[in-house]
Amino acid sequence: MMTLLKRYVLAQFVKIYLLTASGLVGIFLIVDFFERIDEFLAKDAPMIDLVSYYIFKVPFIAFYMAPQGVLLATVITLASLAKNNEFTAMKACGISITGITLPIIGASLVIALTILASSEFLSPITNQKMNYIFMGKIQARTSYGKIPTENLWFRSTNGDIWSIDYFDPYKSKLEKVIILKPGKNNSISQRIDAREAIWSINKWEFLDGYIRKFGKGGIQSTEYFAKKTFPTPETPKNLSKAHKRPEEMSLSGLYKIIKTQASEGKDTSMKWIELHRNISYPFISVVMALLAIPLSIRSSRHGGLLFCVGINLAMGFVFSFIYAMSISLGRGGTFDPILAAWGPNLLFTVLGFYLLLTMDSEKAFPI
Repeated sequence: MMTLLKRYVLAQFVKIYLLTASGLVGIFLIVDFFERIDEFLAKDAPMIDLVSYYIFKVPFIAFYMAPQGVLLATVITLASLAKNNEFTAMKACGISITGITLPIIGASLVIALTILASSEFLSPITNQKMNYIFMGKIQARTSYGKIPTENLWFRSTNGDIWSIDYFDPYKSKLEKVIILKPGKNNSISQRIDAREAIWSINKWEFLDGYIRKFGKGGIQSTEYFAKKTFPTPETPKNLSKAHKRPEEMSLSGLYKIIKTQASEGKDTSMKWIELHRNISYPFISVVMALLAIPLSIRSSRHGGLLFCVGINLAMGFVFSFIYAMSISLGRGGTFDPILAAWGPNLLFTVLGFYLLLTMDSEKAFPI
């Protein structure tokens, strides 16, 4: 009997979640359509671009609407069970509140994991296509998807520091190249200057340059070369990677970029924030379920459906405000990236469990 009841609750929740999530996504699409249609019309964009843009935007919207969908679905599911006295009947059969609502929590976890998997495998592809249509074709941003070619500097995987005035990705050619080879105690042991470098037979050929070797007293030797090759892990393919927006990168791709930039000596704090935010955000669905269950049951004792929905929406707004503020403080360097992204989730998860464990209280908010 308990298995059948749990299946019934799960079926009710899933059905309502699909309706609420679809409704939220639909509302977002309609609002966005009226905001952007003028730009599409101004560029005389073909209908296929307009339709494709909104098809590709669905995963992007679904990512952000999932927690709100879970919140509303939980409230409506429990309110409908209470209205039909099904909730009371289940409790009369000896089923605990946890037993009744466990399918909702389990379903919210599955939703979170599904959204997380989507952000790894699906959303990066659709977001890139979406941004290409709007930013690349409609807004004609010259910087969008552009390969960086001027004033490049980076730390190679072998520790060398590169400075390149200009990179031609089509000819695999570098102009005005400087390579600094590190020595002991953060010193420079060698500097290579070249007028240009050309990629030939899987190696760089440096032309018209100098090799300077340094010691304790400064420059020890200077050697001119007309053409010379040096062992280096860098290839034109490494340098030809276009800049991607955070939403266009998978979690694993973003992590690889963080590691690469960290090895190059670049500040990666902002990217760590984006990575942890992208991982933590889907799990807000679970937090919303944990909060909505006790709040819905408590508020139903003190008012009707509108009161129940209002209380939960107010709590959802408070959570969203704290989460956004925490992320902003993380981006500003006040909070550690992990604390900024996961702190609100942990705080409200504890609050949700507290409300669940004090369900027998007649107060709406036991203290």
